[in-house]
Amino acid sequence: MTRIAIIGGGIGGLTTGIALKKAGFDPVLYERAPQFGEVGAGISLSPNAVKGLVSIGLNDFLESTANEPLHQLLFHGLTGEILQDINREKCRDQYGGPYLQMHRADLMDGLVDAFGTSNCRMAKALRGLSQDEAQVELRFEDDTTETADIVIGVDGLRSVIRDILFDTPEPEFSGHVAWRALIPGDKLGPRATERTNVNHIGAGQNLVTYPVRGTKLVNLVALTRADGWVEESWNAKASPAELATVFAGWTDYVTEAIAAIGEDDLYRWGLFIRSPLKQWVKGRVALLGDAAHPMLPYMGQGASSAIEDGIVLGRCFAANSDPIEALKMYENARVERAAFLQAESNLGGDRLQAMDPYVLRDNPPKNEDALGIFKYDPASVELA
Repeated sequence: MTRIAIIGGGIGGLTTGIALKKAGFDPVLYERAPQFGEVGAGISLSPNAVKGLVSIGLNDFLESTANEPLHQLLFHGLTGEILQDINREKCRDQYGGPYLQMHRADLMDGLVDAFGTSNCRMAKALRGLSQDEAQVELRFEDDTTETADIVIGVDGLRSVIRDILFDTPEPEFSGHVAWRALIPGDKLGPRATERTNVNHIGAGQNLVTYPVRGTKLVNLVALTRADGWVEESWNAKASPAELATVFAGWTDYVTEAIAAIGEDDLYRWGLFIRSPLKQWVKGRVALLGDAAHPMLPYMGQGASSAIEDGIVLGRCFAANSDPIEALKMYENARVERAAFLQAESNLGGDRLQAMDPYVLRDNPPKNEDALGIFKYDPASVELA
């Protein structure tokens, strides 16, 4: 049997592992962290991603664990006027799957359970790799080595494998900064825990909330602009008072949500971008997820596109007896779609954070529906 190594144990890596197991393979996953885990935050799973997860057996898990927001509401950040109501009540009929939101840690738990832990190698940080016509050698920071017939690099924005294969430039700061926190639902008003996604929009910034774990927690994400990123860490603790200053003068909903954040519960991180790649495969090694196509979060497609990648890759291996041909099929099937999502997501901030929020009401910009993003089904899309 083809020996497949997956480098990276996040959402994309685990989804890929499950898809490959479904295709009859027995991949081994290598993760740099000593144990699986996600910093507390929410995640949106649009119908294109949900259809992929359902195809690998996670339907019951999603139905029992995720929330399904029936409306996405956009408000003027300063006046509180409603600008747009995106109705998701018919999403299942329209796109073949629901729009879901949940705690990232819960999604990780579901993926780990589905993949299993017997083929997971933890605390294995990749240092380098080399390949020849027969196999790939993996070299880890603990001075151990492993070999595989195929390697899938799912090692994120700062991918070691991407740099080895294609020697691409370092990621660049996008000018966008994200803030996130989880707030106990009982500390906020009823709107925050309804089955809705509440987004307040202003010039150059916005703040969104939605419930996770039923109504126990409310996920808060704020997106702002900055001239540079000076933190030593890409992800740092921040003070709620600092965020309150950034959103001073906004509606009571926004100021009350920020005031409810625990002093140690707010994180801030700079959003970095990399140029699109036209090639994801070199020999026996392929990239997947953020390693191939990192994108800004304005359309919620980062994790969803990695899930798409994993599902399609599993199907390509199921359809080909030659693993090299499977990788070529995967690349052909995914590069154009991912480049489209990357470009539209990176433009999304300029659309969403229009200088005049009334533009969103009077001339709604292209969103996921208008762009046809949700129609895509990684479990059935034609493979070239």
